[in-house]
Amino acid sequence: DQTTCHEDMTQGRVAPGGLIHTGGSVVDTASDATQQDTPRGFSFPSLVLGGHRAPVCAATWLGEGQVLTGSHDCTAKVWNAESGLCELTLEGHEAPVLCVACHGQRVLTSSSDRTARLWDLKTGSCERVLSHNGPVVSASFSPTGQVLTASSDRTARLWSPEGDALQKLSGHSQALHSACFSPKGDQVLTASHDGTARLWNLDGECVQVFRGHSAHVYQATFSSDGQKVVTCSADDSALVFDVNGECLQRLTGHASAVYQAVFSPDDSKVLTAAADTFAGLFEVSTGSFLKYFAEHRLAVHSVAFSGDGSKVLTAGDDRAVRIFNTATGNCLRCFEGHGEHVYVAMFSPSFRKVLTGSEDCTAKIFDL
Repeated sequence: DQTTCHEDMTQGRVAPGGLIHTGGSVVDTASDATQQDTPRGFSFPSLVLGGHRAPVCAATWLGEGQVLTGSHDCTAKVWNAESGLCELTLEGHEAPVLCVACHGQRVLTSSSDRTARLWDLKTGSCERVLSHNGPVVSASFSPTGQVLTASSDRTARLWSPEGDALQKLSGHSQALHSACFSPKGDQVLTASHDGTARLWNLDGECVQVFRGHSAHVYQATFSSDGQKVVTCSADDSALVFDVNGECLQRLTGHASAVYQAVFSPDDSKVLTAAADTFAGLFEVSTGSFLKYFAEHRLAVHSVAFSGDGSKVLTAGDDRAVRIFNTATGNCLRCFEGHGEHVYVAMFSPSFRKVLTGSEDCTAKIFDL
């Protein structure tokens, strides 16, 4: 299951189309950034996926051979990741596509038009329309194919793999910013503008409320073992909780809103993205700040670890994407080529390529 979603976090409300952006500058040139810890220089895309008529605000990999993008032009597209050719255009949304996801041969999109849609990946036909009362800012699949959507209408909803309504998760007092399944798919985690995150079972019951932030919560994410939760907020901090609701650590050190926080593959560290131009690394066991990844010139919105945790991928408002060595903090590669903000950047499943989507109406694929 691959998912990417975007909403306006700088204003703490749903955007008409999406969000997340990027940055860069380095020196020298060389081949493979995975070989040794030396600066590599600027890298330009191996493929440019051009065809959308408006910003590409969502993108994800469909295995190693295909890419799925979502755009403000109200469409999603499936691309061949080797040739760069568009293989399928999914048309039907009446407003910007905010989120895209895939599970097997099924595609899920969500939109500002207050709907999510299920599509057949082979034919491109829309199988079901899933409705909310506000923009649908998040949509994802569970490991078994169940569907989770979240909306500015203050609710998240669970749907069967076929798109039948199962549960409405009500309890937040303001718009939702994100929602995700636990690693096993047996619980749901939501984050809201009301300053809390909530844990739900699949019967629609709220089993825990995570409190401690003094401003809206942009995102809440599980650790890989499902036993911890990290939240990030406009109050300039991230919090680590156990699933019973106890706050284990408050991660401080940023001077502005923290837009994203993710656990490392071994759950020992948390990586943050913030409006203060930095990505940050923290120790989970102590809450200690370890280092900044400090090459961006503008806000950092998107961060990710490589599969072994040795590399960090960052994306910020300065139009480029960077890869850092996690241990040393050195910048290994700076990806250039976009003409506007980059909304999303993510590793391929093999961690040999990077996919980006931008306000310049293109997606790009970079080789590592």
